[in-house]
Amino acid sequence: MMKDLFTLSDVLQQELYPPMHHSISVDQVENKVMAVWYSASYETAPDSVIYSSTFENGKWSAPKTVVKLPGFGLGNPVLWKLPDKDEMWLLFVVLPEKSWKSAIIARKISRDKGKTWSDIEFISEQRGLMTKSKPIKLSNGRYLIPIYDEKEWSPMALISEKDGNGWNLYGDTTVKGVIQPNVVELDNGTLLMLSRTKMGRMYYSLSFNQGLSWISSSKMDVPNPNSGISLVKIEEKKIFLLAYNHSEFFRNRIDISISHDGFSWSKPINVFRGNGEYSYPCILVHSENVHVFFTQNRVNFIDACANLNEILKTDIRGEDDA
Repeated sequence: MMKDLFTLSDVLQQELYPPMHHSISVDQVENKVMAVWYSASYETAPDSVIYSSTFENGKWSAPKTVVKLPGFGLGNPVLWKLPDKDEMWLLFVVLPEKSWKSAIIARKISRDKGKTWSDIEFISEQRGLMTKSKPIKLSNGRYLIPIYDEKEWSPMALISEKDGNGWNLYGDTTVKGVIQPNVVELDNGTLLMLSRTKMGRMYYSLSFNQGLSWISSSKMDVPNPNSGISLVKIEEKKIFLLAYNHSEFFRNRIDISISHDGFSWSKPINVFRGNGEYSYPCILVHSENVHVFFTQNRVNFIDACANLNEILKTDIRGEDDA
């Protein structure tokens, strides 16, 4: 049943230059799915380009250049449809130097469903801060962007005091070697942060004051091979879905797990496994389906799709060996 649970399809079907494709981010625009990613001849390269594509009428559109700054590296684009506005954000980083430690967080805004985008604006002046995961709107009305400090390898949060403008930096969670956090809000208002680490396991942190301070990051029972993760909350089902590599050392598989509280996770449900590298998953819940987008050997993206109710039937408690 596991092999038949997900249907796989390629997102990119044509050659692009530069050929090296990295993390992908997706969101729903009306009844369409839009994806953004960055390409570069190598990480931090000055030929970096951020592309977008839209899935409509059964196929992906030809990639469109959204950001290109010749001579400057770009990275980690994040696409987010605001829950309370007819507005989309594209968050990413610009590299004044050939190092992630020089990164500056930037944003473009679209008010016509991704057809056109505003000029680039920088939302934080601090160097070395990186994007990777989707923002969330908190129950107090503020917006929170999960970020991390590339210099210290520590997770943090940018919180807007002014409806998407005027950002303040909060954190860190004291433990180093922890990056690319994902944040969800629990029903009691507590914020749960799950992060990628160098320590063979995911780490978590909690905030009891809407992100203004965080407890020290602690180890979870979920393996992580220093690889990106994707965490979403499905409000109507009162569950959380986590996409990740269920291994302490290797990126040769993509899996999802289910939680009803954010702390206890089901055994891994395998999405894909093979001999190459499969990484940087991004979950999108679209209608009754769950899409898990991930990078294949950094040269292609795959969309793994399964029915949400069929996934929930596989919800088995307990940990599986990595």
